[in-house]
Amino acid sequence: MTNDYPPEWKTFELQQQAYKRAGWRCEHCGMEFVPGTTLARYAKRRDGEFMVLTVHHIDGNKANCDWTNLLACCQRCHLHIQGRWQPGGVLPPEWGVPAWVTERGLPYRQVVQHALFEEG
Repeated sequence: MTNDYPPEWKTFELQQQAYKRAGWRCEHCGMEFVPGTTLARYAKRRDGEFMVLTVHHIDGNKANCDWTNLLACCQRCHLHIQGRWQPGGVLPPEWGVPAWVTERGLPYRQVVQHALFEEG
């Protein structure tokens, strides 16, 4: 199995499909982007440049371009998700269960939180 981008990736066809499916928003945080571009409507990076819409390969395999493996997300969320979660792993508690996980039927685990004290 190869982990190279397929030819369709290089034409930006798959990225455009992902952006349209997401409604030109980051599927994780909801940041809005200008339709037809990858530039954020309002949000800027520290250097003053507009945030950019990207596509994350959820399982890390660049050759897997099934829609269930492609997530349209802002630069910040792309790096955050890539560094913290893969399918089948424990979701960070502060995320809850993101809609993009359930919409794609991705396997995940959650941390079970126990009460320190009994109420009553």
